[in-house]
Amino acid sequence: MSKHYLSTNVIIETLTHNLDTYDAGPKQIDTFTLAQLETLMDKVKQFLQECTLVPFDEDKKRWDKLMTYYYQQPNVVRCRICSKCLNEYEAAMEHIKMHERQKEQEESVAKPVRLNFMEKHCIPRLNEKLSKHTKKFLSKDCTTVVERYLVESNYVQIDIDNDRVQRDLETCLKKFYPSVKLYPFGSRIAGTGSLSSDLDVFVDLQNGYFGRNYNIKPEELAEAIERIVIILRSTKEWTVDAIILNARVPLLRVISCDCDLHCDLTFSNGLAHRNSLLLQYMFNLQPTSRMLVCYLKNWNREGCLNAYTLSLMVIFLYQCHKLLPSVAKLQETPSNDLIIDGWNAGFATPTLRELNMKLWESSIPELAYKFFEFYSFEGKYFSVERHVICPYLGERRIAKSSFVSPNGEEIPPQMERLKRYMLDHQGDTNPRNLFAYNKPFVVQDPFEHCHNVAKAVPVETAARVMRAIDLSMASLRDRNEPNKRGGEN
Repeated sequence: MSKHYLSTNVIIETLTHNLDTYDAGPKQIDTFTLAQLETLMDKVKQFLQECTLVPFDEDKKRWDKLMTYYYQQPNVVRCRICSKCLNEYEAAMEHIKMHERQKEQEESVAKPVRLNFMEKHCIPRLNEKLSKHTKKFLSKDCTTVVERYLVESNYVQIDIDNDRVQRDLETCLKKFYPSVKLYPFGSRIAGTGSLSSDLDVFVDLQNGYFGRNYNIKPEELAEAIERIVIILRSTKEWTVDAIILNARVPLLRVISCDCDLHCDLTFSNGLAHRNSLLLQYMFNLQPTSRMLVCYLKNWNREGCLNAYTLSLMVIFLYQCHKLLPSVAKLQETPSNDLIIDGWNAGFATPTLRELNMKLWESSIPELAYKFFEFYSFEGKYFSVERHVICPYLGERRIAKSSFVSPNGEEIPPQMERLKRYMLDHQGDTNPRNLFAYNKPFVVQDPFEHCHNVAKAVPVETAARVMRAIDLSMASLRDRNEPNKRGGEN
């Protein structure tokens, strides 16, 4: 029983912790809660009557460790729609009403709502000051910060442990999946990682690089991941750190015991690998773009925006200055097409000279200022509130409201794949399958156009990021003003 029904034990442990949170002594209980507890006790009695008592043959310390790792928070209830944590009836009811209002708005999307679109989705203006960390960071010499980080990211990118871990993992899995192939991706591979960065690996178990229409189906994925957990746990080379099955992209977090390297394993398709290849290509075209991402990763120590989001924002900045090509431009020739789950992840790799573009050789302080100026609240050419950060088209004025119409008539004509996708998913109630164009930050994946890579950034966090961008821009401007005046004299 204990070995095969961990979920039952976790629930019991959680309920125990929950009851322990009440103060000792007399308590009041309403009739509804009493009825629930009585029903539960009746179920438990019936359950026990059907059970045969056997000895507990597990190690108690091992079992306590399991409970410590896996019991649910006893005082928290999570919303099924948005995972927000709640613990009071009134707050929960208000939260339900908020979702009902959102649903009503979505259902009335066919009505003309253009004028009110941003009123409902604007980012609040804050008056808070910069954090001590950000102030201290901005006072440092930008070039020195980036040079130090580049040394680290260069080392991480060519770290022999990257290949070693992949070989070990492939050897371990090949006995059970003879056709398995591994594709590394992420910041370590793109050249913006640090010593603490995980190694991201797409594990292609059965020739599934091109997606769910091929060998491994979504319903089989969880079963495959659970099998891999058993395989890895049977060895001394690997520790399973976390199993995340309910994410948009199911994930297995493991640790190589030999290299002490943390790895995030995904199993769905090769899109993430193609994303990293695109970043590598763009960074090679404009090396300062990679340097700027490294600077911003240090600036963004609170982790409000992940490295991939920052990379796409930097690439989009360069595209809007006509210093990097749009992905649409790189996909003009059909011979470069590479279709993964219905999305084109292929691209040509022309040189800057072939693209008739110049190298952007500005200093790091100038680049950082350009970034903050471009994405600030008062940006002259781009509005985070109104527009989509769209590396696919590399254009400034793609409005969020273009994606409101149910028949997709305002979607840019170059996004025919997205238009077909949105029409196919009109009745879909799973938010993971919908293009989240109505979020504070909309950073569109360059290949999988229905994916807003920043959709998880809540309004409160977006407000803090925008405030930090505005204040950072002012700080860099103030630091550079005395130098300008000195030069003028």
